[in-house]
Amino acid sequence: MTPRKAAVLAMQLPSGAQTWLACGYDNAWTLHEYLTAALLDAVRVGNWQRSGDAKAQPPEPIRRPSDLRETGNGQARRAAKARAFLDRRAHQTQDQEEA
Repeated sequence: MTPRKAAVLAMQLPSGAQTWLACGYDNAWTLHEYLTAALLDAVRVGNWQRSGDAKAQPPEPIRRPSDLRETGNGQARRAAKARAFLDRRAHQTQDQEEA
């Protein structure tokens, strides 16, 4: 399979596919997940407005997959994934040595 064919097939993956999630694209969430996040944001803001506490901070919105790209945390996300991978490898190596 050529790289172009693989890219074309990858672009046709449905929303919520693990590939989108791993890459941090907006398609990492399905429409249902975006609507749920929007609903929760609205409820949290409404509760904050009705709380009556003048000093209360407004609630933080639920983070979307695209938030990682916009804030530059993509590098931190990749580093965390690399650490998790290395931890899994170390654990697998320990299991093989014990066997």
